[in-house]
Amino acid sequence: MGYEHLRVPENPNPGVRSRQVSNQLRQLRESTGMTGVEVAKALGMSQSKISRLETGSRPLRADDVSALLGLYKVPEREREKILDQVRKSAERGWWESQGLGLPELWKALIDFESRATRIQNYEALFIPGLLQTAEYTGAIIQGINKTISEAELTNLVASRMARQAVLRRPHVQFLAVIDEGALRRPITERGVMRRQLRQLAETAERPNITVRVVPLQAGPHAGLRGAFAILEFAEEPSLAFIENHHVDMFLGEKEDVAAYRVALGNILNEALQPAESVELISKIAGEHE
Repeated sequence: MGYEHLRVPENPNPGVRSRQVSNQLRQLRESTGMTGVEVAKALGMSQSKISRLETGSRPLRADDVSALLGLYKVPEREREKILDQVRKSAERGWWESQGLGLPELWKALIDFESRATRIQNYEALFIPGLLQTAEYTGAIIQGINKTISEAELTNLVASRMARQAVLRRPHVQFLAVIDEGALRRPITERGVMRRQLRQLAETAERPNITVRVVPLQAGPHAGLRGAFAILEFAEEPSLAFIENHHVDMFLGEKEDVAAYRVALGNILNEALQPAESVELISKIAGEHE
């Protein structure tokens, strides 16, 4: 029996790394202008195999990916980074220490956000990144790292602002759940806080964006364990994303995502309704006059 007759098992729950590499393979092929049929013919593979490799429905093998990267003439350094992701693709979750510039995991977050159909984000310490103003973002980044250069700051602020383009697509639903303490924390001078809060209240009126505030009088609740986001997709399994002091993590296991869904539900039980939330945000903005 020839190899072409061997059945390769489907990959019903691909890991986060596998999904990211699959998407990179599709983007690389498209950048060359080649069709799946042309790639399959050049490498002696079936068109269906190329399709499954690009959608993550087939487990990734280093030799298959290496052949594709060679065909697409990917530089050696970038090729090794992608192949390293393939070798680690069986590991649960995906975490990375943060550094300056744009870490690989943050690039992945931007990519996953761009493909998501629904994003649910709980924040306890500051306004969610997708709803921040540029000056508020800059104040946060500088406050966290006082040694950052102007060039690095400009790069990071611009990158966060670019992420917000995803919310301009009407089919993307965004739920922001914010602790009231984040609205009252004096991140920066009063004028910046006032403009940030007013923009937040205005943004909450958009049909695809919902903002819910957990009031201080709610007392202890599930959100005290930390911030997180849940990303849902049209044709991919959902993901949970956690941002910590020095480590960020994606979680793709069903039980992990389910646990964060439960936590979000418990937090929402303590949150104000959307109209009440906007009223509170506007009230706090007025206190900064």
